[in-house]
Amino acid sequence: MKIKSQTIYIFMVYAMLTAYMTGPMLSYLVGIPRIDNPLSMLFVLAVLLIAFLESKRFIPKTGFALLSLALMSGWASIHFLITTLELTDYADLTFFLTVPAFFYLLHLIISRHENKIQFIRNLIIVFSMFICIPPLIELLTGFQFVSSDDVLAVEAGIIKGFFFNPNNLGTTALCLAPTVLLFFNLQKTSTKDTITGWIIFLSLGFIIIASASRTATVCYIGLLFLALMYRNNGFTLFLSTGLVALGLYAIPTRWIQNFLLSLYGNPFLENISSRLYLFLFDLDQDNSVSYRKEIYNYFWENPPFLFTGYGPKNFGEYFGGHLSFELGFLNPHSFLIELYLAFGIISLLAFISYVITYIFTMTTANLTNKQRFFSLACLAIFLIGGFIPSSILRLPFIWIPCFLSFIYATYSLPVKHTASRRQPYFQLKRL
Repeated sequence: MKIKSQTIYIFMVYAMLTAYMTGPMLSYLVGIPRIDNPLSMLFVLAVLLIAFLESKRFIPKTGFALLSLALMSGWASIHFLITTLELTDYADLTFFLTVPAFFYLLHLIISRHENKIQFIRNLIIVFSMFICIPPLIELLTGFQFVSSDDVLAVEAGIIKGFFFNPNNLGTTALCLAPTVLLFFNLQKTSTKDTITGWIIFLSLGFIIIASASRTATVCYIGLLFLALMYRNNGFTLFLSTGLVALGLYAIPTRWIQNFLLSLYGNPFLENISSRLYLFLFDLDQDNSVSYRKEIYNYFWENPPFLFTGYGPKNFGEYFGGHLSFELGFLNPHSFLIELYLAFGIISLLAFISYVITYIFTMTTANLTNKQRFFSLACLAIFLIGGFIPSSILRLPFIWIPCFLSFIYATYSLPVKHTASRRQPYFQLKRL
């Protein structure tokens, strides 16, 4: 039986996503070595072979985006040769190399797929199941999927699913959320698809709140508000939201403090309420916020010029003696800072080139205002998400939502079209 190349490419995407989602869990529960580490390198090598064998032409914007991503990750790979790497550093670099590989495979799949929108929806559904189901099981049963210290254990009220910490979980859910709106709720599709989209979107919201990531929660609430406002009753929603906000503002501060403190006792609710309490009433005592300020302020005031960078998780030479803790020597809690410090100016400029290409494509495309706005929201959420976890080098899958919106917008146009007959990138038939 002859297997189509398209089937192989789709299998590779799902297999690699599954490996990233389940690798830490299998290592912890079964005791096998991390499957995602060797599979990442095999994935990259396989995609390089596919690129050599393929003769598919790129639309210029897609080709330039791929070139930018390849340069960003390819330049980072120079540290395989010039830097002495620990096993974790080797994994970081390998994971980072899969970013352009994912883009290229998704480009091949979406550009040739007979039902592009359905492929994307199926991938989103599987992705969201990996994100939402394990934390729900943790919450209901107390069963822990991934090892952690006592601070991040289920017994301490921490919900993290297949991830090592809740910030990674919340960031991944947040990055997927606008893509769900884009492909399920903002198209002229069936009622079933619309309901499915809202179920996924609200489930992701629950996971984000459960992760107790305050930045992710604020971004999600803003995204939900904008999604509702972009419906036909936008003005009414805006007015009612303003009235609710005024009502909340009128509540005495002491009442809110007492309510949050009353949630102490239940580990899960205490984790959320304590972080919210610090955020609202005692931000100066929040070590997470103050430490990030230390990192950002020092980098802003003392930006170095780096051609190749220090290598992954090797920032002690730069931050040494200037931070109150050594955590920033490994993870600066900002993807932009980490990208520059680790891999230098070339990788940073390549990433900026990808961002500009994405923005230019979405702003010049023949999209409706809703489609344009939420396509750009996917990128904005990703950029904000880069500041939430300690590092996103080990989270290559959070790039996928932006890739889906960008590639689909590019390849949903007919190959031949004129200025007078241009069709919207997201013009869909009712399923």
